[in-house]
Formats: sequence, structure tokens, C-alpha cells
Amino acid sequence: MRFGPFTLEDRLVRTIAITIALIWGAVAYLRGLLHSTPAPALHGTGLAVVLLNTATFALLGTGLWVGRAKRSRLRSAGNALLLGAMGTSLSLYAVAPHGGGGYFFSLAAMWALMMRTKVRWGLAIGAATVIVVAALGEVYDSGPDYGLLAAFIGLTLGALASRQNVLAQEATRRAEAANAVLAERSHIAREIHDILAHSLSAQIVHLEGARLLLSRDGDRVQALDRVERARNLAKSGLEETRRALATLRGEIPEPKEVIAELAEEFYASTGRPCDVRVTGVPRELPPQAGLAVVRTAQEALTNVRKHAPGARARITLRYLGDAVGLEVTDTGATEPVLEIEGGGYGLVGMRERAELIGGTLETGPEGKGFRVALRVPA
Repeated sequence: MRFGPFTLEDRLVRTIAITIALIWGAVAYLRGLLHSTPAPALHGTGLAVVLLNTATFALLGTGLWVGRAKRSRLRSAGNALLLGAMGTSLSLYAVAPHGGGGYFFSLAAMWALMMRTKVRWGLAIGAATVIVVAALGEVYDSGPDYGLLAAFIGLTLGALASRQNVLAQEATRRAEAANAVLAERSHIAREIHDILAHSLSAQIVHLEGARLLLSRDGDRVQALDRVERARNLAKSGLEETRRALATLRGEIPEPKEVIAELAEEFYASTGRPCDVRVTGVPRELPPQAGLAVVRTAQEALTNVRKHAPGARARITLRYLGDAVGLEVTDTGATEPVLEIEGGGYGLVGMRERAELIGGTLETGPEGKGFRVALRVPA
């Protein structure tokens, strides 16, 4: 089973590794703290060690948790808590410079702050921390601990490099998203072309049949039927064109509603039923997932009309726990296929759309017809 870019096994291994590292670090720290000078106690300097450790643990843990979401309104509060954790951990270093290594908490808080804030603020935090550590070593110890200073400087440079890498990745994702938008618009333009080509070609066939019937004093009922079919095709083509233009403008309605409309248009334009079945509890979907469902359903039904005339269609929309599934099947062609020049968005485009957001698309024959199955995270 996959969860985005990671498999369940990847997540399990990572969780186990992090848990072991945290337990090992906590045990090692507590062991060093109990054998440190001054040792934890309920009075004097030992009490200060206990209180500063407690405050550092609380501030650091809360700050990391509160500000973990990038767009959280509480992120500023989380950063303030991390600064507080740096203050208490450096105070612990001043009280017990040869103690259990409370400065490690400053390293963790500083890394988190440098990854969350802008580069210039991260550099300022790193430089200020190095100066404070050097001053504390000069005042409370026999001199600056150059190994410790090297650790803080190295962490600052490493955090800056990681931050730059994150910024580069974000810029790459934005560029990919912009390219995807341009590609989407190109596909929509091609689809509008195909919609109009299919609709107009079929209308011409029906209208030409009606003209021949009327010119030869044929059955007026049949002629009227041809005209009505042409009218329905024109109406259906107009609706599909409007929907494609709405997608181009970013107006994406609920997939369940759009699928119901697509089924009605399929029946109006072909005279064949399109059954719709919805399972699970309907809910609002992320824009990308909703767009993928709508466009795949539309393309699949367009393919049924183009490549399997006379076929019945069936759409199943499934709302799952962490995903949404769509299945479109048909019963196979029962009438001659009307060849139309030009290609639509096609199965390749639908598959690319699904994979772009971590989903999958399966296609292939099913009985006498064809099956398209989409699953995207939601």
C-alpha cells in the first residue's frame, strides 16, 4: 500500500528508527544528567538543573508540535517557544557547563527555527547563538569550548544548506505546477476541438439524413427524429464546451454533481442509459483530486461515444477513507464507429494526471466493452 511517495513499509521503518533514536538519546541524556556536577536535587543549584531541564523539555516539545504545520496560525507561537527552549537550555549550560549536555536542546531548537524562518533570520539566530555560547564558556568555564562552537557553526551551515535545498525544491514544484497548468490548458483546448468536431460531425450526419428524407417525401416522423437527435447533440456539445471552459477558469463543482450531469448528457446524445452509483460518504475533495475525477469521467464517456457507439455506460464513484475511486465501464459498440480526425486528451493524459497527484489509473477491456478505473488520494 502506498501513501503518497512512501510505502507503508517505508513509514514503518522510519517510525521505528526515529523511536529507537529518541529512546536511546533520552536514556543517554538522563544517565549523564544523574552523574553530572551539580547533580539534580531539590535545593540549590541542583534544583535549578531540574527546573531548567523540565522547562527546556516542555518548551522544545511544545514548540516543535505547535509549529509543525507550515501554514498554521500558531507557527509564530511555536517559534517563540523554540526561542524560549534555546534560552533555558543555554541557561542550563551556564549553570552546569560540565553537566549532561543541555546545549543539545539548543542545537535541536536552532535547527527547527532555521528551517522555519527566512534565511536571513536563520543566519542571525545561528550567529547570535554561537556568540552566546562563546561568551558563556568565557564567563562560566575556563574558556570557550571550541568543539561545541564548531558543532553550532556546522549546524548553522548545514541548516542553511538544507533551507536552500528546500527553497529550491519549492521553486521546482512551483515551476512544475505552472507547466502542468499550461499543459492542462492545452489539453482542454484540444478537447474543446474534439467536442465540437464530434458534435458537429454527428449533427451533419443526422441533418443530412433528415434533408434526404424530406426531399424525397420520406417519413416525416423519421426526419423529425433525426432533427431532434441533431438538436440533442448540439445541446450536449454546448454543455461539454461550457464545462471545459469552466475547468479552464478553475471552476470545479462537486464531482458527484458533475457525474450526474455527464450521465444525463450521455443519454441525451446517444439514447443509451448511463447508470451512476455512489458508495461511501460523499465529502468535499481537494481541488486536484476533484478535477482528476471529473476530467477522467468526462474523457471516458467521450471515448465511449466515439469508439463504442450504441454502448451502455456505467459510472461508479467510491468515497474511501483516504482516497476516492472512479470506475467507468461500457458494454461495447453495437453500431458502426464514426471516425473523427484529431486526438483527445486520451488514456495517456488521464494516467499522467493521476500519477501527478500520487494516484493510479487502470484501463483495459472488460467483456465486450472497456473499463477505466481511477484512484487518487483524497
